[in-house]
Amino acid sequence: MTKNKGAIAILGGMGPEASAKMLEVLVSMASREFGAQNGHDFPEIIIDSVPVPDFISDQRNLDLASKMLTSRIKKLQGLDIFCFAMACNTAHIMLSNLSKVSDKPFVSIIDSVVSSVKAKDVKKVGLLATPSTIGARLYQDALAGADVGVTIPNQKELLVIEGIIRKVIAGKTSKTDERNLRRIADFFVAKGAQGIILGCTELPLVFPRDFPLPVFDSIEILSRRLLTNFFE
Repeated sequence: MTKNKGAIAILGGMGPEASAKMLEVLVSMASREFGAQNGHDFPEIIIDSVPVPDFISDQRNLDLASKMLTSRIKKLQGLDIFCFAMACNTAHIMLSNLSKVSDKPFVSIIDSVVSSVKAKDVKKVGLLATPSTIGARLYQDALAGADVGVTIPNQKELLVIEGIIRKVIAGKTSKTDERNLRRIADFFVAKGAQGIILGCTELPLVFPRDFPLPVFDSIEILSRRLLTNFFE
């Protein structure tokens, strides 16, 4: 039986389908990799799907989004919380400020992914992410600190990626979107990338599963880090 350590609290809703996917991954991974067999073996998991305004394309909404997430953290702290995480890469723009509100640790999706890249001894990656994530250099700076090179999309490709992410949120993806992501990833490989970071939690829902190089799925990697911390 799992020792009661408190709940893993996930701030989600950015977007909702990716947050739901993360819950699915956490539960299946707990049984597959961490030996959970009965209901009481699994950690308590709270997914708070917060309907924040779109701060990804409109930075004017960032302050309101931060206030909404801060309010949720304060409410959740009234419960027995083990740790916090966010099911959104771009929201890590706010991580420093949100961490100051919480008396429980935040597990960073950025740091988790970069650690996974480093563990695989990959020297250069291609980064698929929102324009805001790339503009804030969330991954570029962390990868540079780990001595990992990175190739990022050009402006035209960023628009394609952002459009695909919005289609995932709206539930309107197609095989064309999968092909477009593969084309951009193939461009990264031609530039010397040895792996691909899916630096947006919507992208694992549409990225091709048969890509020949290592794919660093931010949902899967964060889930594994959370469960490792919980079960250790």
